[in-house]
Amino acid sequence: MELSIQERLKDLRVERGLTLEQLAEQTHLSKSALGSYEGDDLKDISHYAIIKLAKFYGVTADYLQGRSQAKNHSNADLADLRLSDDMIELPESGRVNNSLLCELAAHPDFPRLMADIEIYVNGVAVKQVQTVNAIVGTMSATIMKRYNPGLTDPQLRLLIAAHIDDDSFCRYVIQQDINKIALDLRETHKDDFSAPRRTIRWKIFCKPQKQRPLRAATRNRRRWRLSVSGSN
Repeated sequence: MELSIQERLKDLRVERGLTLEQLAEQTHLSKSALGSYEGDDLKDISHYAIIKLAKFYGVTADYLQGRSQAKNHSNADLADLRLSDDMIELPESGRVNNSLLCELAAHPDFPRLMADIEIYVNGVAVKQVQTVNAIVGTMSATIMKRYNPGLTDPQLRLLIAAHIDDDSFCRYVIQQDINKIALDLRETHKDDFSAPRRTIRWKIFCKPQKQRPLRAATRNRRRWRLSVSGSN
């Protein structure tokens, strides 16, 4: 969730353990003005105050005004970032949650995820896995030639199971990385969208089945009576 200007100003002040009086003394801005900047009914804040507070807190003016999520970094040269046009346009496209994207990239395990993906894409691990599989294959062939065990032999089955599929293994490692990051992000935001759960009570109405009219039975009974009366 993006913070408002008021929330950002208050958070920065609270992080430094300052009261409005102390902040007013250090910034030479009035206490009443600083209080109004953090109030819910904020209508305007002067450019002078934005620059003054941004410099005091060591953040960018864009961050204070809610134009950027970056506190300490001004606009960087895109050439230095080595980003493609598609990547630059992605945050502006509205197709992704930019805040969540930032948290994903800033996660402590994200570099490991990128390293594992790079290993998979570049095929770096393929040769190592093939070498291991070759060793296992040689051992299996030696055992088969020397001892000729059955295919149900536990030791032979162990060597067969040790054969690694490099593609499946790499994708498994990547999936584990993604799962860890996703779980951490979910835990971080578990209270963001919490809502009281409504207990839904299901009422089951048992509608008694209508009894079929006993027309056939009545008709048969009448016929029986007629036959009896006719016999007399």
